[in-house]
Amino acid sequence: MIKRYLAILFIGFIFAVILSSCGNKAPAPWPWWTKDDSTAVKQVLAIWRDTLTGYHFLQGQNATTINLPLDVNIPLVSTDTISRTGDSLIKIAHFLGAYNVLGDSNHIDDLLFGVKNDSIQTKDTFCFVSYYDSTQNCICALQYDSIWNIKFQIASIDTTVSPWDTSWQVNSITKTGFATTQEEQNTYGFNIIRKMQMNKDSAATIYHMDYITGFGLYVPNSTTAPAISNVILSIPGRSDTFYYGARLDHKGIYNLKTRESLYTATSGSPINITVNTTTPTDTITDRNYFFVSCGSPYVSTKQNITYGTRIGYGTITFTQAGLSNLNIEVIPASTLFYPFATWKSTTWSIPIQVIP
Repeated sequence: MIKRYLAILFIGFIFAVILSSCGNKAPAPWPWWTKDDSTAVKQVLAIWRDTLTGYHFLQGQNATTINLPLDVNIPLVSTDTISRTGDSLIKIAHFLGAYNVLGDSNHIDDLLFGVKNDSIQTKDTFCFVSYYDSTQNCICALQYDSIWNIKFQIASIDTTVSPWDTSWQVNSITKTGFATTQEEQNTYGFNIIRKMQMNKDSAATIYHMDYITGFGLYVPNSTTAPAISNVILSIPGRSDTFYYGARLDHKGIYNLKTRESLYTATSGSPINITVNTTTPTDTITDRNYFFVSCGSPYVSTKQNITYGTRIGYGTITFTQAGLSNLNIEVIPASTLFYPFATWKSTTWSIPIQVIP
């Protein structure tokens, strides 16, 4: 009896499977994307390339230079008179400004095709794009017309330890002026990544730029570069705060957002901007300088919005309708005023939808 029961149960299961499969199409081939899909995505990226490139905070259209507006006299601080090696210290005394020259640049489009809601049927398809811009040997030219030169001499030598411990003291401090503008160069490199999503028409191999993020850049890394805690954009009756990573409240610069849901600015209307940082901790011997630039997509000038040692505050105005980029740069004095120092900077780029 048991064997007969099991046999009947097995035959019934097979019959049910056959009935359930009748009238259904076979699963779609996987992967569903083709070379035509990749080509279509890259065609859309080519249209948006001027807007998406990560280099706008460094140079304007046709590779024009953008000056860093900062004309300031630089005093010596206590740390300038301390040396562990005995090497002379060179520090800019009168800083006139700076500009960047883009180095050996490279770009990569990393395409990840997928589907929403259904991992089998080829419906509601999209392409997730990681958009990489990078450069090596980027140059920041520091401009000045006077420098401090501090020389050291041996104060004492402790021969009871191995190796001998040598302490140093100031030997001389001189300030040298120049009749013409001088330049020194700091060289650095960086990698920028921006994310976007393109949805595909169901009836044709056509993609649309539907979602986009901003980007954050930390040179040489997020540990040593200035730490931006948030950026606040405000107009009468409205205030919006932006943070770094993707967030559940969609307030992060790495949140994927439709162009319609981006921060909206009105062409010609001023917006107050506040940039808050948490480093450096020692603001007596170091401080941050804050700069902003914006354009649709290219920029021509930068604004110095330095307000305090760790805060930037100013007013910006977008003058051209369309998808724009708001670029915020934070550069510490320990980088700007010491030629040959390790370059440190933090840059946030926030996409803005500007309406007429």
